[in-house]
Amino acid sequence: MTDNYKISLALLAKILQEENDEHWANWMLEDIKLWEKDKSVEHHLHAYGGMGSFNDVVIGDNDNEGIWKGKIFEYLQALAYSLAKGNFLETILETFSNPHRVNEISGWRCRNCGDARMTDREINLFITNYFVPKFFVKYVQEDRLKEVLDICKLIDSEEVIGKKSQLKSLIQEANIILNPDDNWLWNCPKCGSSEVCVYRWVVLGDDEELVEGEDNLSYRE
Repeated sequence: MTDNYKISLALLAKILQEENDEHWANWMLEDIKLWEKDKSVEHHLHAYGGMGSFNDVVIGDNDNEGIWKGKIFEYLQALAYSLAKGNFLETILETFSNPHRVNEISGWRCRNCGDARMTDREINLFITNYFVPKFFVKYVQEDRLKEVLDICKLIDSEEVIGKKSQLKSLIQEANIILNPDDNWLWNCPKCGSSEVCVYRWVVLGDDEELVEGEDNLSYRE
């Protein structure tokens, strides 16, 4: 029987070592030793809760690979913690299959003129939120969890490339401009107004339509 708890700890340790976080990498390695010795999970559970705990560890840069790495790290944390708490694997995967607000994508909108913008970073965040839980479910079910760290392979997969292309087409059809950088828009590039706010859109169906979210601030049309 595949030991997904041990594998998740080993993958967490690997990521942390790559990020030069020796404290938490060594913590995960100690978790593995205690698990192999007497199936103890107490040390791992003590990593969570409070300021400076394992919950507060943030992984990944703002580039595409860094975003994927950070999201994979989050799901490895969730998997390891849930298994340590004694949750059934089927229940955990069911939760992964229904991630919260996975169909939302953020950008900016000028409340003065309605100019709408997005960045590649927001698109990449949407794609990772959509695909990472799916890959986790697939790889765990197929006893291939270790492959989840082959990030370049995931990014270059046909389904990810296709989804990203479809999303960009929807963005273009909605007259949303792709901003050249990720810097905060203090002023609208179109009208110069300072009334720029974070704005959210929702992808409906299988990339069939991009509509405005219901909780956005209003703008003058």
